[in-house]
Amino acid sequence: MSLDQELTSLLKRMASRHFAHLSLGDSLAEVAHTVCAFLNTEGGTVLVESATRPVAALVGGIESELREKLHPPALWSVTPIEREGAGYCLVDVPAGRDRPYTVEGTIYMRKDASTAAASPDDIRVLVEGGFRETERWERRLIPGAGLNRLAEGVIFGVARRAHEQRNLSLGNNSESILTALNLFRDGMITNAAEVLFGDNPAQQFPQVRVRVTVYATDKGGDFVDNRPFEGPAILMLEEVFAMLRQHLSVSATFNEGLQRTDQPAYPEAALREGLVNAFVHRDYANFTGGISVDVYPGKLVIWNSGSLPPGLKIGDLTREHPSLPRNPDIAQVFFLQGFMERIGRGTQKVVAACTEAGLDRPKWKVDETGVTLTFFSKAKKSDERKLNLREQKILAELKPGQTIRLPEYCERLTVSERQGRRDLGDLVHGGWLDRQGDGPATVFRRTAKEWQPAKPGQTRPE
Repeated sequence: MSLDQELTSLLKRMASRHFAHLSLGDSLAEVAHTVCAFLNTEGGTVLVESATRPVAALVGGIESELREKLHPPALWSVTPIEREGAGYCLVDVPAGRDRPYTVEGTIYMRKDASTAAASPDDIRVLVEGGFRETERWERRLIPGAGLNRLAEGVIFGVARRAHEQRNLSLGNNSESILTALNLFRDGMITNAAEVLFGDNPAQQFPQVRVRVTVYATDKGGDFVDNRPFEGPAILMLEEVFAMLRQHLSVSATFNEGLQRTDQPAYPEAALREGLVNAFVHRDYANFTGGISVDVYPGKLVIWNSGSLPPGLKIGDLTREHPSLPRNPDIAQVFFLQGFMERIGRGTQKVVAACTEAGLDRPKWKVDETGVTLTFFSKAKKSDERKLNLREQKILAELKPGQTIRLPEYCERLTVSERQGRRDLGDLVHGGWLDRQGDGPATVFRRTAKEWQPAKPGQTRPE
């Protein structure tokens, strides 16, 4: 979904616990109050509209307001959207990990569809929860570890990108930069600083390594390349991505005028988001964990140690969902470096990029070892999958944007609820349907992905 399409959808949406639409005059205080409330609860999105401010001024004003008024510093992103007649921007806010957050000394909470100052009971719960959160792994200090064990050039590179892309000044030396990023205090660096900028972080934390293996066949076995990566996470991400570019195939197509267009096996935007998510959300406290990337002719698999946040399910990753980053300090640096465009929208971007490229939807899996993301190449594209007659019939009848519910599908195709769930699940996985809502309110919306009737022999048995 493009930003313009998302804006159109949000303009029709009612305010809720996770969404607020603010129309502004001259004051930006309400934006800060709402962002503070989302940080103190479960995160959300603020759609800000102004008829009097140009988009650039609106974004700059909001960023300045949040940096000046919101304490402690938090993870959020502001995305501009240009439209005739008004300026819009989206403020994406994950659930905060350093609660309570305040604006000019007042704690705000999100209650149903409104923002309000916290009650004494609210404050007690937030303070108790905030105390527990301060002990997270990335914030722990490394005894006796100073700035001399970090790659100064990488630190200055992040500060330069933060100034160029986000208009954020972090300081003019390593100590001031890291202090501003919550990575240095009491004369010692944090675990996150070592992961991000350490000259040799794998010596202290072997779990930071990344391994990329390129296999000759989809069954594994013999491989054509197998490399471990270690060093500052900021550099490792680029090195891993460069290796993948080297090994992934590129297909050429010719459009009108015989102009050649090269298309990689997987959308680079989706791959980058998948890798960034693995780096940002992995469980760094697990010394047996890490990240692995396995490349096969028909698929690419990214695994990282860790789990989904409590209350989040696999199905939530493909649609709008609350964001709770495991390592917000690490995520902040990746965002400032330009590796993340919006906070908390990575999984949705992965799905959208793959669907737009005509690939099967990527698949997530969570088990006791970690989180696995699988991309499917064109060699395994869904158009070649054998659909049964029922699935073909419903694709022929539904136009893009039309919806159908499970009971209606079962009635129209005369199948059991169990079979109907299986059929609709196939079409969702293939990218022809989008699942929206939960429980009895779930609907399946026909996407714009094209479908051609099957040729003889391409129909799956009933």
